[in-house]
Amino acid sequence: MSDWTHSTPDPGAGAGGAGGPTLDARDLRVTFQLKRGMFRGRVPLHAVRSVDLEIDAGETLGLVGESGSGKSTAGRAILRLLEPDEGSIRIDGQEITGLKGNELRRVRRKMQMVFQDPYSSLDPSMMIAESIGEPLDVHEDLTASQRRERVGELIELVKLSRGHLSRYPYEFSGGQRQRVALARAIALNPRLLVLDEAVSALDVSTQNQVINLLEEIQQEFDMAYLFIAHDLSVVRHISQRVAVMYLGQIAEHGPTERLFERPGHPYTEALLSAVPLPDPDVQRSRERIVLPGDIPDPTNPPTGCMFHTRCPYVMDVCKEVEPEPYPMQGGGVARCHLHTDGPKLGGGSVRDAERPTPSGAGISTGF
Repeated sequence: MSDWTHSTPDPGAGAGGAGGPTLDARDLRVTFQLKRGMFRGRVPLHAVRSVDLEIDAGETLGLVGESGSGKSTAGRAILRLLEPDEGSIRIDGQEITGLKGNELRRVRRKMQMVFQDPYSSLDPSMMIAESIGEPLDVHEDLTASQRRERVGELIELVKLSRGHLSRYPYEFSGGQRQRVALARAIALNPRLLVLDEAVSALDVSTQNQVINLLEEIQQEFDMAYLFIAHDLSVVRHISQRVAVMYLGQIAEHGPTERLFERPGHPYTEALLSAVPLPDPDVQRSRERIVLPGDIPDPTNPPTGCMFHTRCPYVMDVCKEVEPEPYPMQGGGVARCHLHTDGPKLGGGSVRDAERPTPSGAGISTGF
């Protein structure tokens, strides 16, 4: 492969990652104003609430949670596809929240996104060569032959052939289209790649192929990945760290193995209980935690801990006081009063807490 794929950062585009994280987002907040009828005005919906995310070069951070938890909104806000209300977003040390016009355009080459549906993200009227080459037309000054060669290298990098470049999106399978979308996303050698449910629409075997491809590309180009997904088994495989979102807030984050083996938040424990296990005997014998109800209305969130309306361990303090992040044994933090009140877990696993017994509400076995 030619040297262009290892190009140096854009001069004037920031610190270039000198010892710091590739992504450093602090106190990120996104609010939508929803209209409530013709004469009732608007009501704020706080989709992202004081979120902190940090990802190093070559690292994958998994971002998980139920639908409506704010995962995709956070990912889009980091890329400035949605404008955050407050907070700081740094890419390789460069603050990007105040950038506009040409300054923002220059820094966009360092951060790209792969969407869930590759067919919707590809123009059906454009040949694959045109789709992959579009970022090069916008950000690079290339001759026709240089552009052709780069596009050819990109399509081969995602394990497709140059013969595919003259085809249209409808001629490809879902997995092939996602490879094309990935080739376009990495065309400018970005530092950060946001993958929003990028493999959830694919069958299992194709998922594995695309995940292996993502790992190869990350290893070669040292990119940082924000991997947004519902499938925790996939997240466990690809991520070094995991952040769990609930109602726009990070409920828990930490190293992947610690979080999966010793979760510190009841919401994390419930999500993990739904992950199928390969051993049928263990699968049948383990306890499945079924949370009652749905995520509360984000325009009128509960007081105190926002999870208390569905939590099987709820205490009086949970209804009144919002928990602060508590450091977990093994790394990371969890926002839960169980660590300081009641059983006083002190950073241990929520699985060590005595489970409430009244009628077993919210808890079932099996699936």
